[in-house]
Amino acid sequence: MDETLRVLIVDDQPIILEAVRAMLADAPELQVTGISDPSGAIALARELRPHVVLLDLNMEPVDGLEVLSGLRADPDLTDVSVVMLSAAEEPETKVEAFRRGANDYVVKLPSALELIARVRYHARAAAAAGAREASFQAMMESRAALELRNRQVESQKSQLELMNRELTEASLTDALTGLRNRRYLKFFLEQAPLLAQPDSERRHRAPGHFTFCLFDLDHFKQINDRYGHETGDAVLVEVARRLRQNTRENDSVMRWGGEEFLVVGHGYDYDGARELAYRVLHSISDQPMRLPGGLSLRVTCSLGFSPLPWIGSDGSQLGRDQTLNLADVALYLSKLEGRNRGYGVFPGADPDVVARLTDLGVDPQSLRLENGKGVQLVALAGHEPDD
Repeated sequence: MDETLRVLIVDDQPIILEAVRAMLADAPELQVTGISDPSGAIALARELRPHVVLLDLNMEPVDGLEVLSGLRADPDLTDVSVVMLSAAEEPETKVEAFRRGANDYVVKLPSALELIARVRYHARAAAAAGAREASFQAMMESRAALELRNRQVESQKSQLELMNRELTEASLTDALTGLRNRRYLKFFLEQAPLLAQPDSERRHRAPGHFTFCLFDLDHFKQINDRYGHETGDAVLVEVARRLRQNTRENDSVMRWGGEEFLVVGHGYDYDGARELAYRVLHSISDQPMRLPGGLSLRVTCSLGFSPLPWIGSDGSQLGRDQTLNLADVALYLSKLEGRNRGYGVFPGADPDVVARLTDLGVDPQSLRLENGKGVQLVALAGHEPDD
């Protein structure tokens, strides 16, 4: 038995609304709801959680493009498939609808057979990020197969390479901030392989080829709750801008997820790693963020940083995932200490590290084997606002 697929029709002309409803009547699995007041469409969509919204373009008092923007701005409705219905056939109108996030554009009124087919397709395709990832992987495999079969067809090969560059770029980029996403880390480290360290660096336990600086914004949920997700998004975009200004070209800045970011420094020594972490910490907290609408917010972050490769006094090394976990634990230490600060975790001899971690309620083995021996904690203070 087919599952019920919820459809919301938004059209300010009751006659058209009922006509569309009648066209969908031959598909019993479609549960259709209509609304003729576009100003209430988003609220009704939140209530119904439709799989598909059939949205008229020209409406009063709110036009379809404005409703479409509202749907895409609502975090609970971003994955709803939106099919625009309009008598307008101009390419510019269609391009604008797709730019704002429409999944399909249908010149009304189509045949009932076509409309049912489109609605069924988009309802079943209202998928989560996992499905989009599977689609991307399938496309990459298809690209490889096509390149193998068409090596001699230069024009086709060029078109395929261009298409896949765009797809790869999209898959490695955070849509909101324009930064790289967490999927990019593996790619970045593989494209910039670790450099061998001379014996002199091993003896002095100098930081390795990379520095992981992991941080998240303090009390970010309160910003969303008090000012709204649009302001929260503006804060994330401003954080990205500041990070770009305060990192080098061969560093990599990633949105790790939510309000968490990862900066991977490339080729820093011990002092350079501390300086990088300091710049990142203070780039967020030193100046209030001037946001749209004249709002000014002071935002701080909690940060942890650690070198890669991690080379102990006995010459042993920790891997990338282990080193990233060290930075994560250091971030946790920063939060326990009151936020707006950073901790670095480096190979070294810190005789007080075990007692310190015990006082903070952290298992020393989270940082290093041998009960925390051979670990050096480096503390950084954030900017304190003037009274």
